[in-house]
Amino acid sequence: MRRFGTGSILFLCLLALTLPAARAAGEESDEPPKLLGKCTVRQLDEEPFSEWFRGGYRDYTPNPKVLQALGGADQRGVEMMLFFGTWCGDSRRELPRILKLLDEIGFPEGRVELVAVDSGEGVHKRSPGGEEQGLDIYRVPTLVVRRDGKEIARLVEFPVLSLERDLLAILSDARYEPNYRSYPVIHRWLDEGLLADENVSAWGLANQVRNRVATEGELAAAARVLLERGDVAEAVKLMQVNCALYRESASCFAGLAEAQLSAGEMEAARNAAQRALRLNTDPDRVEDLVGLLERSGPRAE
Repeated sequence: MRRFGTGSILFLCLLALTLPAARAAGEESDEPPKLLGKCTVRQLDEEPFSEWFRGGYRDYTPNPKVLQALGGADQRGVEMMLFFGTWCGDSRRELPRILKLLDEIGFPEGRVELVAVDSGEGVHKRSPGGEEQGLDIYRVPTLVVRRDGKEIARLVEFPVLSLERDLLAILSDARYEPNYRSYPVIHRWLDEGLLADENVSAWGLANQVRNRVATEGELAAAARVLLERGDVAEAVKLMQVNCALYRESASCFAGLAEAQLSAGEMEAARNAAQRALRLNTDPDRVEDLVGLLERSGPRAE
């Protein structure tokens, strides 16, 4: 295996094997260590990450014909940023394969930046160095591909066809749409200030992405990232869009209630929580939804 990134100044790594906070005095958490921030493949090839990284790298064999075509693709001016989480199953599957593919085509090691992001409350999809800021990283892994400093495409979570076919389309300037086709639209909405404008119709926005959203979790994942980075109004609007698309989903209305609570919109949060309770069919969720309703306070007189 080629040690991708070893010795490169661009890949000076912040290895942060986080030490989980104690659950109680003198008691340690059993949460596995995480790699956080900018890093190199050399660190992925060390315990405990090598347990999944080595096998994934070794066992992946790109399609030879596609690989040959990819080897001849124009790599001039191309740089990449690869966001992933060592805690994430999709990252554990795709990250070794992506790096194996880049090795196979001889992509320069100094033109790929690896960034490990965190999970959990307050740090969701975030790196200690903030490399994800402004890039709207909603799911991992996300491979951002730039040419001459401008983003030309990104591969999100898993390939549309295969890693080698997707990358060939990207480098060949062919028309390429990644998974989660609503995310570029959300990025545009944020740039145009539409999600922060209280007068913008959530129903109107929903109609713009109705044919681009695959599941209710797609917008919910983006809204959670927005909420945790402090874009509360934007998160509320996006959850309203999600509820407009999935009007019978208890999860969507519960997510909207959570966002509205963060925004201090107590009456609206209560209404959304009540709607979630009415729609809910899972007995195991009743207690959490009742708690959500109680946190929204008493009904206004």
